[in-house]
Parts: sequence; structure tokens; C-alpha cells
Amino acid sequence: MKYSPKSGGRGVTAVAVLMLVAAVVLFAASSTTAVRLLPATVTQTIGVLFGVAGIYVLVRYRFISYTYVLSLRESGVDPDLCEAYVGEFDVTRVPPDLLDFTVYKKQGGRPAVAQCVLSAADLIRVETKEGRRGLSRAAKEYGASSFYDYTESASPEKTTLLYFSEGNGKIAVAVECDEKMADALRALSKER
Repeated sequence: MKYSPKSGGRGVTAVAVLMLVAAVVLFAASSTTAVRLLPATVTQTIGVLFGVAGIYVLVRYRFISYTYVLSLRESGVDPDLCEAYVGEFDVTRVPPDLLDFTVYKKQGGRPAVAQCVLSAADLIRVETKEGRRGLSRAAKEYGASSFYDYTESASPEKTTLLYFSEGNGKIAVAVECDEKMADALRALSKER
């Protein structure tokens, strides 16, 4: 099972471009004595902050894309055991010990790279939240020691929080998957 969320869209690009234009205008205003309201160093510092923020928004929400994959484990499992499930591959019928949840990150024209590979057997809980607010707080409240945000949109409608056990702690992973994948992950989790 595989899912790739839609990118940020035109709104994100417009915000980033406005920030970059504001940076250029601030730099131009800092060199003109007639327009100077603040000292040149303050105006240029604000311009640099706008420029950095604009580049960050472009890179984070426009040039990076994620793909979430729930698939048979590639190593450490008997191949004959895996072949039994390949025919009609319904992830909810496969034992979680044989499945991996992988997040691939693609940036620009570079090939996709696995950012996160976690065993579905370690999946404790799946929680769906509206938007992106309070994700890290929810992860801390549940007792997660690490939180990873693999959402693609700046303001997603729904975010799915996945909690995995790792050693003595818990890891929280925020993804932006569709209902079909969220339901499959819920069916594989220990807390249903």
C-alpha cells in the first residue's frame, strides 16, 4: 500500500514569493536615505529574516514530497513465508511482523530516499487529528520521546499520528495519509 499526499499548492508559493519580494524591498529601502525609517542594519536584518523564511517555506512545503509505503519487509523474513501473502496483498491480513512502514522523501530532482523505516509490529496506536496544531504536544502527552513530522502541506486538513514502540520509549510520526491507509494502519496497531 502506497500513498503520496498533494503538495502545498499555489498559496504556499505565493507566501514564499511575497517574503522574498519583501526581503528585496527592505534591502533596497535600507540603501535609500529618503525612505529610511530605521537604521540600515535593522532593515537589512529584517530583510535577511524575510529572505530566509521565504526560502524555508519554498523548500519545506514546495520542493519536498513524501511517499508513505506499507509493504512486506525486505530483510530478516523467510522468503517462503512472504510469498504466501504476495498473491492477494491485503495488508490487514498480513501479520504485522512481516510489514514495514516506510517514509520516502524526495527533494527536487533527487531520487527518493528512505527517511524512516519502522516495523508494523511496533505500531502501538494510530490517531487522526484535524490540521497540524498541537501534534508535538499530543505526542508528548502520550509519552513519546521523539516526534517526527513527515507532513507535506503547510496546513493539512487531517494529520495521522502514528505511535511506535522503540526500546523502552515511544516514537511519534506525523503523516498525511488518506483514510484507506489510516484504516489499514489502525487495523495493524495494538490499540484499536
